[in-house]
Amino acid sequence: MYGYDILIDDNLKPWLIEVNASPSLSTTTEMDRTLKMQVLNDTFNIVVPPEWGEEGNKHGANSCNEKQVGNYKLIIDETPNTTGGQGIPGKGQRLKPGSLWR
Repeated sequence: MYGYDILIDDNLKPWLIEVNASPSLSTTTEMDRTLKMQVLNDTFNIVVPPEWGEEGNKHGANSCNEKQVGNYKLIIDETPNTTGGQGIPGKGQRLKPGSLWR
């Protein structure tokens, strides 16, 4: 998970200021706390999906097989033979276990 600092100018043009490899998760307002808790919840649901504990599941491997979790979307499908190769996933499609998130 990375933190992107973006400045939006008067013409609504975004400017990337910096990318943080270890973003702060401290909060200052209730809205800030709610947003960061949802980001953490979505991240954990990708890394350790609900079916992770099921019998026969490959523990330690990313077994999330959804194309979207919360506000995260799979942007590159590197799993062979799921959607015909690499590319942008379609809505409502499920992935084979082991698909990679970016």
